[in-house]
Amino acid sequence: MSGEWVPIVMFGGLFLFLIMTGYFRYKLHASALEKGLALPESPKGDLRKKALVLIALGLGYSIAVHTTLSFETDADAVAPLAASIWGIVPILIGAGQWLYWRMTEKERAELDRGQASLT
Repeated sequence: MSGEWVPIVMFGGLFLFLIMTGYFRYKLHASALEKGLALPESPKGDLRKKALVLIALGLGYSIAVHTTLSFETDADAVAPLAASIWGIVPILIGAGQWLYWRMTEKERAELDRGQASLT
């Protein structure tokens, strides 16, 4: 009975975290506008870094699960490849982000050159 509450509490906590993050971001912007300050810019991470982290996460997950389940001797156990194939999800997300970064590289360079000429 207690194991049934784990996903409910986990997703409830995630939902609460996302709501609170949005609320605090709203309060930060409201207080900055109230004081006449410039709005703080949202942090922009390097898309290459995020892509490489996701690719490494997927590969690490696939290798770890496949290796762990390879040593399982129970006939009813999950096949190692069947479980480790789920590592393809973060790999493909990371590959998509990396591809997007490569496709927009020229646009970002032109935008940077344009902003540099304004200063």
